[in-house]
This record gives sequence, C-alpha cells and structure tokens, in this order.
Amino acid sequence: MKLKENIRSLRKQRGWTQAELAKKLKIKQYNVSDYEIGRIEPNVNTLIKLANAFDVSLDYLVGRNEEDLEPGDINQFINPISDPQIIRFNEAIKQLRPEEKRKMLEMLSFMTDSIDKK
Repeated sequence: MKLKENIRSLRKQRGWTQAELAKKLKIKQYNVSDYEIGRIEPNVNTLIKLANAFDVSLDYLVGRNEEDLEPGDINQFINPISDPQIIRFNEAIKQLRPEEKRKMLEMLSFMTDSIDKK
C-alpha cells in the first residue's frame, strides 16, 4: 500500500472522519483530503504526527515492508497493530488513570507469564 492509501485505510479503521483526524493533527481538513488523494505528501513532522495518531510505525505508514529492508535491518522492523479489537483495547488503555494502568500491566504480566509456562 502507498502512503495515501494507508492514511485513508487507517483513518477509516478507527472510524474517524477527515475532520476528526485533522483536529488530532492540528491541521486543516483539506490537508488530510489532499494526503488521501495524493495531491500532496505530508512533511516529516506531519508523518510523525500521523504515525503517533494511528499508533503505527513510520515504516508501516509510508508502506515500507520487510522485503524493503536490507539483511540485518529486520530487527528494526516493527509490525503495526492492525486488529480492530487490539486498536480499541489500546485506545481504552490510553484513557486509564496511572493507577489503573499499573493494575492493567500487572494483570497482563500475569497472563503472559501463565502463557509462557505452557
């Protein structure tokens, strides 16, 4: 997928309008539209904001995949979170208070330890 397709796809996966994404990025809605149709490409700062908003790597956002990496670079590739349930879970975690996050991390740690023991 190309950058413009990734921006549109990720936005739609999250159920955001162009206006909602623009507000999160503190840019104009027409810029989001221009990015999605490929009229213009976002600058580096906006690419970083997009990757952060979507919670994906820059590699994923711009369409770089494992085949594009040189041997030895594979450990630097970060697979994005793409499952809609995981995305919703991640968004919910961001809304928790620090104490709630700590408890959630303890619970997740217990669960992963249990899985590792199998």
